[in-house]
Amino acid sequence: MTFCRAESRPFRVIAWSLGIPVATLKTWDQEFDPDLRPYKKSDKRGKAAKVDMETVRQIVNKAKVFKEQGRRLRLKRFTRELQIGLSSKTIRDILIANDLWSPQTRQKRPVFYQSLCQQIPNGLLSLDGSTIEVRVGDQHLNYNLELGVDADSFYHTAHEITPTETGDAVLSVIEKHQQDWGPPLGVIYDCGSANLSEHVTNYLENQGIQILKAGPANPKGNGTDEGAFSQLKQAIGDINIDTSTPYALGKSVLEKLVSLYKFMRNKMALRKPQFSPEQQMQRPVSKQEKEQQKVHLEEQRKRKTNDDAHQAKIDRLHWLISYYNISLSSTEYQRARRCLKGYDQEALIKAEEAFLRAVHRDSKRCNLAYFFGILKNIQQELDDQRYQEYCRQRYSYQLHLKKQRMQQEAQDESQVSVEGVLKLVVTAIGLSTDFLKEKALGNCKTKIKELLSSVSYVGPLKKRFQEAIGARTDLDLQQKEQAYNWVESLIEETAAA
Repeated sequence: MTFCRAESRPFRVIAWSLGIPVATLKTWDQEFDPDLRPYKKSDKRGKAAKVDMETVRQIVNKAKVFKEQGRRLRLKRFTRELQIGLSSKTIRDILIANDLWSPQTRQKRPVFYQSLCQQIPNGLLSLDGSTIEVRVGDQHLNYNLELGVDADSFYHTAHEITPTETGDAVLSVIEKHQQDWGPPLGVIYDCGSANLSEHVTNYLENQGIQILKAGPANPKGNGTDEGAFSQLKQAIGDINIDTSTPYALGKSVLEKLVSLYKFMRNKMALRKPQFSPEQQMQRPVSKQEKEQQKVHLEEQRKRKTNDDAHQAKIDRLHWLISYYNISLSSTEYQRARRCLKGYDQEALIKAEEAFLRAVHRDSKRCNLAYFFGILKNIQQELDDQRYQEYCRQRYSYQLHLKKQRMQQEAQDESQVSVEGVLKLVVTAIGLSTDFLKEKALGNCKTKIKELLSSVSYVGPLKKRFQEAIGARTDLDLQQKEQAYNWVESLIEETAAA
């Protein structure tokens, strides 16, 4: 403020004269201009911290009425109807605290996915299916496109179009691929029912083709085919045929478009600029390279680095991999180590227990991608529970009432009463040590002094003590007489002082 700058007297003299701290006066001096106008205008932040329990009760009762009427609780509309000046986030926290809204936390954590980058062509074939919509006049026809892509060269080898995703379509793509390029070393696909069908699994096992499964709810686990579908749909766009034609016409048009995309895609280099996917597929591969790649698919190179902050989590990861004999590449192993740092130790322990039960029921689930899928779900549940507990501690109406009762009971216990003084007197009678007895009587005298300050006459107070002593059943007549004599002498001594 300007008078603080103009006056030659120090801040402390002005602060003493106004009766405020020096620091507060300096803060005022920085927040106002010479015309006493604030430099900053209040943005009303921190308003949620002043929510009282009456407001919480009003919100809870209103939400219960909504549910009793069978109305769906929509947060924004509910906030507008309340008209109490709180944000929708604060109202949501209050509803969560009182079990009227489900907590939904969104905390980004690293996601584990399997590595698909290979070193030789025809080493790993990526398979996946996607729905393609064709509009023929007013009809909307859906086709399932099953596509095979080489994980090393990104060469689109084979495809099959069917009404729905079936195991026969998967087998057709694999057979077409083998006709042109021979059997691959491994095949990767998601855990769909068509991919896991018995005749597909038996066929691959008979051909000596290794099966790799992508993790649940993890598109990057089969990123080669996912990327291929993304580029395909971007290239062909929407397919609209404004004529009434049979189902086969739609299929023939889609067949042509997919063939055109495959031809163009295979002519363009992707990871290696000097070679196109078609040229990479034609590169000869020695038997030794194939054997090395097989070992790379089946085993992992274990590495261990010192990480004190997350060493316990990494040790558990090592145990999990070694116990279940899970095969990983070095890239996948390093990615798993990085992902673990984003999860809690509690979630990791629970995920191990759930993974053990899942593998016991179905041994096909024994892979690290499935484990990280379980870990992600458990971590989400823990985050939701913690957020709900935070809301309860802050806005729960029942918890607030409980705290009020506890505070009231503590306050009642701290207040001086006739029964409390009498209890001390009875305790002093039973003491044999003079020092302890004098200490107890001193406390009695202090409490009696507080009682005398709240009454105008000592007669009614003596009568209350007399009735309280007479109601005691744990004292005989002699002890009652002794207790009353002590109390009476303490009252008279205190009143005279």
